[in-house]
Amino acid sequence: MSRFHSYRQLTNFLDHLRNLGARISSIGKSRLGREIHLVTIGKGHKRALIVCRQHGNEPTSTEAMMEYAEELFRREDLMEKTIVSIIPMANPDGAEFYRKVCEKGRASIRSSYIARSVKPFRGDMNRDHKKKKFPEARAIAKAVEETKPNLILDLHNFFPNYEYTILRRPVHDFCPAISTNAKIKPETMRMNYKICRIASEAVERAGGNPAEINGLWPSFYGRLLMPSEKVLDTYYSMNYDIPSATFETVGGFNLCSRRMEKGKRLHKASTSAVIEQLAEDLVCCE
Repeated sequence: MSRFHSYRQLTNFLDHLRNLGARISSIGKSRLGREIHLVTIGKGHKRALIVCRQHGNEPTSTEAMMEYAEELFRREDLMEKTIVSIIPMANPDGAEFYRKVCEKGRASIRSSYIARSVKPFRGDMNRDHKKKKFPEARAIAKAVEETKPNLILDLHNFFPNYEYTILRRPVHDFCPAISTNAKIKPETMRMNYKICRIASEAVERAGGNPAEINGLWPSFYGRLLMPSEKVLDTYYSMNYDIPSATFETVGGFNLCSRRMEKGKRLHKASTSAVIEQLAEDLVCCE
C-alpha cells in the first residue's frame, strides 16, 4: 500500500511552500470545519487554476501537485510568465475518511465510494457546481472569482481493477475529458480540445497510454453526464467562458503503489505541459 499525506501533513507541507514563497490562503471550510486551501505561485499575467481531490478516494492528484508546486520554485522563467493556483485538497473530509479506511486494511468498494463524497451529506461535489449546496463547491467558486484563471484543470484518478472494467476497456492510464454541452462557445470548446491534446502528447512522451478525449467513458455515460452543468468543467466553460478540462490518471484501488506512482507521474507530465504552453503561446489569455 502506498503512503499518502493526511490533511495535517498537507497543512504542514503548505507551511513549507509558504517558506519557499508561495501564497497560501483559505477559500472556505468543509462541512466538518477543515480549511480548504489555495496555493498561489508565480507573478506572471497568464493564470491557471488546478483543482485536486474533489473525490476523497482519489489521492493521486494531491500527491502529484504537492510535488509539482515545490518544483515550480526551480522554474523562475516559468513563474515570471504565469501564476499557478492549486487547490490541493478540495474535499478534505472525504480525503480523511478514505485515509482512515485504508489505514485499517483493504478498503471495500462500498467504503471507497462513501469516501468519494463530501461529508456528512454523502453527495458528489462534482455534481454541485451549478447549485453550490456544498461549501466545498462554493470554495472552488471563490477560487475562480479570486484568481480569474485563463484555464482550469480538474484532476482525478480512476481504478481500472474494479469500477471502470465494467464501463470501458481498462487498457489506458490517462484520459482527458471535456464537456460536450452545445451551449459552450466554439472558441472555448476549441481551447478545451487543445488543452487535452497538449496533455495527451505529454503523457505519451512520459511513457503513458492516453485514451482519446472522453474515451474512458461509455457512450451512455457521456450523453448523461458530460454535458451536465452540474460538473465543474461544463459549468465554468459554459457560464464563464473559461477553457476547462478534466484529467483522469490511473490510480490503484486500496492505493496500489505501482499505479499511484504512475498516476502521479502522468498528472505531473500532463499538467506541466499545459502550463508550459500557457506561458508561451496558448491562446486563451488576455
